[in-house]
Amino acid sequence: MGESASARTDRELAALRGDIARDVDALRERLREDVDPRNLVARQPLAVLGTVASLVTAVAVKVARGVRERRAMEAEVDVLVERFGGRIDKLKGKARKTFRKQLRTEMAEVGATGPKAVAWGVIAATLTALATTTAQMLGRRVLGDEPADREG
Repeated sequence: MGESASARTDRELAALRGDIARDVDALRERLREDVDPRNLVARQPLAVLGTVASLVTAVAVKVARGVRERRAMEAEVDVLVERFGGRIDKLKGKARKTFRKQLRTEMAEVGATGPKAVAWGVIAATLTALATTTAQMLGRRVLGDEPADREG
């Protein structure tokens, strides 16, 4: 006779598991080679150089923007102090620094638009556009401005 169906299935499954394990090991080894920075630099030097240059540029822009924003905030604080009578000069040392710091913090809170507010704005704009489009289509159909599709 021959082997039973269940024994043959078990043998085939064991062989498949072995094949899968070898394939997974080969993929892991290939991934290690592909992710190794030395191999990446050797194979794609221009891509690596471009990536590094992009990152350096992004960091430099971020730092420059932060410096510019801090200077602008200081200028705004000075303008506010002058507008309200310039009495900050009467404050001594730490009190003056604390006042300026608190004022900057409150100005940042007022001026900050977080991702949640932006997301709600996008949702509201999308819903408004959808409602406008629907109203226009309904109006055209009711007024007969465009012929109804008649297929059949």
